[in-house]
Amino acid sequence: MIFNSIFNFLKNPQILKFLLIGFFNGILVLFLTGIFTTYLEIFYVFSALISYELSILSSFFMNDKWTFNHSTKTSKTQTRLIKYNTFSLIGMGLNALILIILTDYFEFHYLISEGAAILIVFSFNYTTSKKISFKN
Repeated sequence: MIFNSIFNFLKNPQILKFLLIGFFNGILVLFLTGIFTTYLEIFYVFSALISYELSILSSFFMNDKWTFNHSTKTSKTQTRLIKYNTFSLIGMGLNALILIILTDYFEFHYLISEGAAILIVFSFNYTTSKKISFKN
C-alpha cells in the first residue's frame, strides 16, 4: 500500500525531475566536500557549507531549465535565484532542526531521524520552489 502511494507520487514528472536533480546535487555536495577538505585542506564544515551553496546554485539552474521549464515565470532569473537560495537554506536549517529534535529528544536512531527530515524538507523545498521561486 505504501509502495503504491510512493509510485503514484513519483508519477508526477515535475516531482520526479525535482527528486533526480536533488539526488544529483546530493552527490555533488559529497564529492566537492571531499575535494575541498582533502586536497584544498579547507576545514570540513566550511567545505560542506561551500559545497552546499554550490549545489543550491546547480539545483536552481537545473530546476529552472528542466523541472519548471513550462512554468510561466513572473520574475527575473536573479529574483528567482534569491528566492530559491533563501528557501533552500531554510530547508537546510529545517533538516538540521528535525534531525536534532527526533534524535536527541525523541531518541530515534539518527538515520531514521534524517530519513524523516529528508522527506519533510523535500516537501517543503518542492512546494516553495513550485509556488514561490518558480511561481506559475
